[in-house]
Parts: sequence; C-alpha cells; structure tokens
Amino acid sequence: MANAPRLLAVDDMDSVRALVAAIGRACGFDVVQASNGKQALATCRTAPGGFAVIVSDWNMPQMNGEEFVRALREQDKTTPVIILTAEREREKLKELVAIGINGYILKPFRPEDLHKALSVIANRLGIKAPA
Repeated sequence: MANAPRLLAVDDMDSVRALVAAIGRACGFDVVQASNGKQALATCRTAPGGFAVIVSDWNMPQMNGEEFVRALREQDKTTPVIILTAEREREKLKELVAIGINGYILKPFRPEDLHKALSVIANRLGIKAPA
C-alpha cells in the first residue's frame, strides 16, 4: 500500500502488536510498529509525514502509555490516539481522555472492535481497504 496513511502500533507484546498491525492493514493503513512508548515517541519524532492514527497499549515498560501520550501531545495535538487498556476504573478512564486520547478499547478486546474504530478513521481519511 505505497503512500497509504500510516498507523503506529505500540505494544510490548508481539502478539498484540501483530494483531493491531494486521487489522490496520485490513483497514488500508501502512503500519509501523514500536514495542514501548519510548520507541514510539522516537518514531513519531523522526517519521516523515507523521501518522494518521496511533494505537497504543497503556501498560508498557520503559515509557507507559500515559507518559507517551503526554509527551506526544507536547509536539502533536491532532493525531488520533486509541489506547488499549485493561483499566476499568471509570475515573482512570476519564483521565485517559483528559490527557488527549481520542478513544480507548478495553482489553481483552475483540478484533472487530478495533477494526470498527480504525474503519471510522479510515473512512474520514478517504482510505479504501484493500480488496
């Protein structure tokens, strides 16, 4: 998918990152992967053209999702960020939104839930899913 908008998949678990990448490609995105927030932030800072959307785990080593999103929002206030989290406490979920995420999906998640969220973003960007 040359020149397709890019999705950044951030998770310390290879299997989750691979699933997010597969769903992202199915929605028409080129996918770049990072295994933690620190690596993701460095990728965001050096990626020409940035990303159309970021899907990130919340609980990661080195730099967790909160630290990543806070640092990201200092330089990029517009890229949609979807967080994958096992956190179910309502107040904590409100905090996630307050720091600048655009949505969250509770873990364990159904692949179709992420597909639906990414399809909405893809449609807004005029991305056609591959045949």
